[in-house]
Amino acid sequence: MCILKSVVLRSAVAMSALAVITLPPSVAAQHKPGDVPVDFSASAQGVGALGAVATTMKIHVDRYTADRDRTALLAALTKNGYQAFLPAFRKVPVVGYVQIKEQKWNLRWASQQTRDVGQTVTVATDQPMFFLGGMGANPKPRAGYELAVIRLELDTIGMGNGTLAAAARVKPNADATGVEVDDYAEEPMKLTSVTRVF
Repeated sequence: MCILKSVVLRSAVAMSALAVITLPPSVAAQHKPGDVPVDFSASAQGVGALGAVATTMKIHVDRYTADRDRTALLAALTKNGYQAFLPAFRKVPVVGYVQIKEQKWNLRWASQQTRDVGQTVTVATDQPMFFLGGMGANPKPRAGYELAVIRLELDTIGMGNGTLAAAARVKPNADATGVEVDDYAEEPMKLTSVTRVF
């Protein structure tokens, strides 16, 4: 009887040790909202010349824009305007991409702010994101709208919604500490089912 108890006890200890050894890595180290690289998935719906379009986009961020690049871009915009800002913007390092099916756009800007209730992520491409079949039947002139800006609002578990200004330009805000987005469309496209994936 004592021999049987001893065998059972040793087996229980061995099983406990095995459970500790085989814990998945994610249990030991959880990702933080600002960690990179990171992917975001979002659903977009819009209306073009051919009717309503629904698609899914992937937003991949390798790293967030460095402070020195942010300062240089803001200085170019505030001192010399959008036409000076645009060439400088296209020279900063690529920090990720946006992909819709086979189409890809480079990200030249990516920033994030962590809040008590979640995270705000803003990214911008160096060219417009036209994927709705030509937009409207009689679109207004697009000259000067050479960027696309995506803003994502996520909760503490990495889910939320957002907006897409598929053709946009920027201008300094009132106190020249940031930028305001001027959207080509009457209002930005709504993004739903936004999810953060590490």
